Amino acid sequence: MKKFFTLFAMVAMALTMQADMYIVGSDPFGNWHTYAGQKMEDNGDGTYSLTVELSGTIWFVFADNLTPTDGVDEWDLFNGEYRFGPSTGADQKVVLGEYIATQKQGNGNGAYQLACGSEPSEFTFMFDSENMEFIVEGAAEVDPDWTYATVAGNSAAVFGTTWDPTNTDNDMTMNEEGIFVLDKYNCLLEEGNLEFKVVSNHDWGLSCPASNYQYYIEQAGYYDVHFTFDTLTQEIGCMAELVGEPIPPEPIEAMYILGEVNGNGWAPNVGVPMDTEDKITYTAKVEATGTNTEEGDETLYSYFSFTSKLAEGDDWGAITGSRLGAVEGGYLVSEDMLNVPMELVKGDNSFKIPSGKYIVTVDVEDMTVIIAKDSGVDELVAGKIVAGERYYNVMGQEVTEANGVTIVVTRYTDGTVKTTKVMK
Repeated sequence: MKKFFTLFAMVAMALTMQADMYIVGSDPFGNWHTYAGQKMEDNGDGTYSLTVELSGTIWFVFADNLTPTDGVDEWDLFNGEYRFGPSTGADQKVVLGEYIATQKQGNGNGAYQLACGSEPSEFTFMFDSENMEFIVEGAAEVDPDWTYATVAGNSAAVFGTTWDPTNTDNDMTMNEEGIFVLDKYNCLLEEGNLEFKVVSNHDWGLSCPASNYQYYIEQAGYYDVHFTFDTLTQEIGCMAELVGEPIPPEPIEAMYILGEVNGNGWAPNVGVPMDTEDKITYTAKVEATGTNTEEGDETLYSYFSFTSKLAEGDDWGAITGSRLGAVEGGYLVSEDMLNVPMELVKGDNSFKIPSGKYIVTVDVEDMTVIIAKDSGVDELVAGKIVAGERYYNVMGQEVTEANGVTIVVTRYTDGTVKTTKVMK
C-alpha cells in the first residue's frame, strides 16, 4: 500500500510540474541575457503561448529554463541545457502563419529572425513541445515588394560573392525605425569604388538604385562597412570605417587593356598586356574591335578600360581596386581628344572610341592616358620631320611651353605621334 501511494504521488507531482518555456532574444525578450526573457503561458496541453507588441526586426530562441544568476550570463549552461533553436543549426527567417520546426540545440548555433514592420503591432507565439514546432501569427506592416532586402555588389571581400542577389548572408534586417541595415566587419578592401545595389526578394526584377551605388575607398585596408536602405524613400546609405592602419599600395608591376580590343570581349581574365621599361609608362598598339552603334550614326564604337592585374576566372570582384578608367562611364575619345592627356581614375568607368587602330599610353604616376591613331609607321625610323609640338601639364591642360613636369606630344609629317614626359 505504501509503494502504491508513493507511485501515485510521483505521477501526480510530474503532472503538476510541467516545464516552463521562455522566449529569449533581442529586446523585449531580455536583450540576449541568459537570465532574462519573457515567460510563455502554459496551456496545460504541452503548448505554450505569448502575445506581445513588437516592431522592427527581432531575433530570438526558446528556452525551458533560465540561468540562475541574475546579472551574470552563463552561455555554456544556457546553450547546452536550455536552448531551442533552428533545426538547421543556422539562422532562420520566420514566416508568419507557418509552423516551423525547432529542436534542443545543445550548441547555441542559430536563432530565429522575425521582421515585424516599422510600427508596433501584436504578435502571438505558440510553442508545441510535443510536436517540436512553433508558429507566430500577426500582421507585420512590411512592404511585400521588400519582404527581403539584399545587398549585392562587386566586392567578394564584403559580400562573399559578387553581384549575387540570392546570397542570404547579405540580407538586411529592419531596425526599430523601420530602416533596413546590414553590417560587414573587417573586410579587406583596396582603393577604388565599392559598388552595389539593394535587391528586392532575392531577384533582380526590382533593385535600387537604377545605376550602381558607388562608395569610394580612398586607401587600402581593413574596413567595417555599414549599409542602410529606406523602402519608403528608396534612400541608400553606406559608410566604411577603417580598422587600424591603411595598407600601403603595392607597386604596379603590369598593366592590361580590358574590353573590346584585339577581338576580346569584356572579361576579367582577358586583357591585352602593355609594354613598359620603367613600370610607370605603359604602351600598347591595339585595334579597337567593338561593333557598338548609335541611332543615326553608322560609326562602330569600342569600349575599354585598364587593370593592373587579371582574375583567374570569371570573377570581377577579384580585380576590384586594380582597375583604372575614365572619369565617367562611356567617356568619348573624340578626334579632338586624340594625342591629349586624359585623366585616369580608380574604378571601372570605360572609354569609348571609334573602332580602329591606336597607340595607347598610360602613365600611372601622373594618372593619365594618351591615345593616338596608329598609322602603321614605326616611330623610330630615322629622318622623320617634326611637324609640331604641343605641351600639357599633368592635369591634361594644354600649356604654351614646358614648365615643371610636362607631357610633350610631338607630331611628325608622316602622321605618327610621339609622347614624352620632361622635367624643366
